[in-house]
Amino acid sequence: MAAGKKCAFEQEHPNLRTGTGTVTGSRPVAAATWMVEFTAPELAGAAEPGQFVMLRLPGLYSPLLGRPFAVYQTDRASGRVRVIYLVVGNMTGKLSRIETGTPIEWWGPLGGGWAPIEKEGRPAARRIVMAAGGIGYTPFYMLAEKYAALDAPPELLLLYGARSRDRVPDLGDFEKLGVDVRLATDDGTAGRKGTVADLLREKGLLVPGESLVAACGPRPMLAAVFETARKSGNTPCWTSLETPMSCGMGLCFGCVIEYRGDDGKTDSRRTCVDGPVFDAYRLVWD
Repeated sequence: MAAGKKCAFEQEHPNLRTGTGTVTGSRPVAAATWMVEFTAPELAGAAEPGQFVMLRLPGLYSPLLGRPFAVYQTDRASGRVRVIYLVVGNMTGKLSRIETGTPIEWWGPLGGGWAPIEKEGRPAARRIVMAAGGIGYTPFYMLAEKYAALDAPPELLLLYGARSRDRVPDLGDFEKLGVDVRLATDDGTAGRKGTVADLLREKGLLVPGESLVAACGPRPMLAAVFETARKSGNTPCWTSLETPMSCGMGLCFGCVIEYRGDDGKTDSRRTCVDGPVFDAYRLVWD
């Protein structure tokens, strides 16, 4: 390879860092939901809103591979990073029992993040509606933090849905940024009884030409949110997919999804490299 010429892998991951950090904190934030904080100065300095990181517990063979987690918060001054996750399997079960001072391997930042919803570094709409279900609120905090700091910030709303009150985390971090937080639960024990899509259907929420929907959560929720946006004057809708990943760097092709190109034809895209944020109008939902 000619000197100075980057290979395809380097071109796809120009800001990739790797390292071993130290856990500085771990605590539950809702039922079966935990936050872990660890030191990773290079990651904290490079991560952009909507990107993710792969984490692995060193010295273990079960699980052998790392797991993807959205970067929730970064503190560049201290070099600390926070991720929030749902305890669903072997890796996250062990992570929830991790102790302060334990080493943790990481590589990232990965994915393109929320860049597609911007134009020349500015929000692409006057009103940004962040629709989240379950753990899907985690890629939104850094986005809200970035937009809230603008001289003329857009109107920011977070529509959050969960099964019941015990599944609802403390969303005070968003409220401190001035985000209008609205809740819905399946059983009505917190906020409105219903779904995120029900919140999105409230009269006057989606204004044609002024609103943009950014969504993250379980696929059925994303499909319902997209359909609501489509019926509301084809409101722009972008989704951050929670597709399972093995490597996070596009090597294994284990996170492939179907996507319609400019010519309308369907092809395959890797969620980790080409996403995780995709135009909902181009995703194949069936």
